[in-house]
Amino acid sequence: MTRPAEAPAPAPLRWIPPWLAALPALYVISPLALLALPQLRRLPHAAWWVLGFYAFSQQLPALFSPEPLLASLLALVRTLLMLGLIGVGVSLRQSERLRWLGIGLMVVYVTALVFSGLSGADPFSSRLSHPYMTPITLGLAGAVGIWLALFAGGKLLWRVPLGLLGLGVLLLSGSRGPLAAALVGCVAGFIIRRGWRLALGVLVGAVLLAGGFYLGKKLEVAAITRLGNADTTGRDIVWYNTLSVIRSEPLSGVGSYLLGQRLAPPGDNCELWMAANGTAPSCPPWVKKLGSPWLIAHNIALQQLAETGPLGLLGLFVLLGAVVTAVFQNRNPLGLAVISGLLVATANDNTLLVPSPFFAEVFWVAAGAQLLRLAPTSLGAVGGWAAGLMLALSFPLLASRLPAPQVRPPPSLRFLNAPTQVRSPRAYTAFAQFDLPPGKYRANLRSCTDSCMPIVTIDFTAPASRQAPLLTLSGDLQPVPRQRLELLLYVGEGSTRPTPAGRRAWNVEIKP
Repeated sequence: MTRPAEAPAPAPLRWIPPWLAALPALYVISPLALLALPQLRRLPHAAWWVLGFYAFSQQLPALFSPEPLLASLLALVRTLLMLGLIGVGVSLRQSERLRWLGIGLMVVYVTALVFSGLSGADPFSSRLSHPYMTPITLGLAGAVGIWLALFAGGKLLWRVPLGLLGLGVLLLSGSRGPLAAALVGCVAGFIIRRGWRLALGVLVGAVLLAGGFYLGKKLEVAAITRLGNADTTGRDIVWYNTLSVIRSEPLSGVGSYLLGQRLAPPGDNCELWMAANGTAPSCPPWVKKLGSPWLIAHNIALQQLAETGPLGLLGLFVLLGAVVTAVFQNRNPLGLAVISGLLVATANDNTLLVPSPFFAEVFWVAAGAQLLRLAPTSLGAVGGWAAGLMLALSFPLLASRLPAPQVRPPPSLRFLNAPTQVRSPRAYTAFAQFDLPPGKYRANLRSCTDSCMPIVTIDFTAPASRQAPLLTLSGDLQPVPRQRLELLLYVGEGSTRPTPAGRRAWNVEIKP
């Protein structure tokens, strides 16, 4: 007896395919997902309970934050946008319909390659650039293109060019997080979908990836050689500052989108994003009023804990646990590739915060397509996945409880000239010199009141004589009468342990 063929899924709302096609290149259209909120009524009761708990976990802490009205409004905005994106996924019903993203991704790839070529950037010494996307965003765009090429189905006529261009953009972006995301997503999708054609595609992709990496190393292409480095490029300093924010508001957090104003250096130094060549366009006046919401903790657990406290953190990971449970129940290769890959990337780059340069939107749309089939008897699995994900993605918080890195012989501060009274918070300058074993170090000067924010970070190298160069640490202070300054010493170019190897603190008073 033959099994009857499964009826084709109903077509999604008419505006969704063109919206998906334009999203990677025009990510400002993300809020249109709010039109899909009515689609949530199709979700099973188990999913409704999870979404309801998430919304509650964001709103309650906001009421006890330092700015309760603003925090409550911003939490509502983020929750509604996430729910709208989940509604888009519910309307799609099938993750394979994400293939519409390929049109916008091709536009992004071509724009990045043409822009990098016309700008005269040396491909051997610089990373791939784009008019309004960072190298990390380009790397994630390449990863999504690879997943679509492997698992979205359809004709090879568009899948092969999309996959090859995505692979090239991923390598030339020089972004290690997206590379790890791409590899994990491919492996996860391959575990679900088996077959000789897919195995051949994965094998060819692996050969091309290995060949591109080998060739790039031989030719000393900076973007590709960077992929072999293990440093965290200053994220440990961001994590350490975020921990101070968490300690300042341990129960409520500071509010959704409000962490950035605690991480931004004092003064009028707003920047939209950091380009591959190290330059950053300055913010127009109306953007400065937003308070730097794009400055992130570079770790989803720290970000959520700092913004919404323990309850908000629990609500997010219960939702993520439900998404992962549903994708394994559905055994959907593309859904698993997108969700697992972006979860890996969010360990050091917050790829789930909306709005984003398209990748967080892709995650929540894929999540919606999976939650549509969440089994009512799976709440135990949801809890297990929530606990596992929280433990895995909270590694900076756990690492902060470890002892500080040891330097042998121990470092010492040979000289420090730091004023304790100044007339203005502008252009505060301190001079410092260390006795250190030979190696690479970073000195970070930060200002602390309720929490700490960075003033300046200097990379330097200690020679064999143990006498490091004289450091000039200059930047603006917070415009408050009294604050504590901390000079932190970090070993190397960055590690997963945010605790500094040395610290010196002093108080500064501003007396005009």
